[in-house]
Amino acid sequence: MYKILTFLLIILSSINYNWASSNSPESIIEGPAKELFDNVKENKEEYKKDITPYYKIVNDVLAPILDYDSLIKQILGKQIYSTTSEKDRKRFTNALQTQLIKVYSKTILEYSDAKITILKSSSKPEAKIYVVYTELYIGKGRPNFKVNYAMMKNKKDNKWKVVEVIADGIRLVKSLKNSLAPEIKEKGLEAVIRRLESEVT
Repeated sequence: MYKILTFLLIILSSINYNWASSNSPESIIEGPAKELFDNVKENKEEYKKDITPYYKIVNDVLAPILDYDSLIKQILGKQIYSTTSEKDRKRFTNALQTQLIKVYSKTILEYSDAKITILKSSSKPEAKIYVVYTELYIGKGRPNFKVNYAMMKNKKDNKWKVVEVIADGIRLVKSLKNSLAPEIKEKGLEAVIRRLESEVT
């Protein structure tokens, strides 16, 4: 699971969050993310000692473009999601979100030269689901990484947001669900939330 998360976050690091206000799905995906990579290069030694300040920067990149509510709903499934209190949904979301941020923060240094290229889009802008096909260059001598983004317009702010990522044929949300579902079934959601919370403190 964490290999997929690592690549997801590296890919999302190519997004320039100053572009997130655009109505074009492609404009949300593309961009060099100079804010992130330049920041890492300038503060590399400081982050090696204490990476905590970088977490907020990462969150500022991911929050505007990931539809966390949709992701959590898919991961938990309709039944568990509908019977879970809003408080516990928020706890689960926050814990998982923080874990994603930590995974990203620890891997971006290795992939600071990653570049993303948009290959094509499969849908019209008025479509409910808009798919953007991309290819990620992660370094000389390494094979390019193909990634598809499924995006939907968020009902709250009417902006395109990522609801699923398919990395070299592997679906992120499905991978997360398959990883967490057995534990939730065996131990209960509360136990899983507590474990996730303990891992991000």
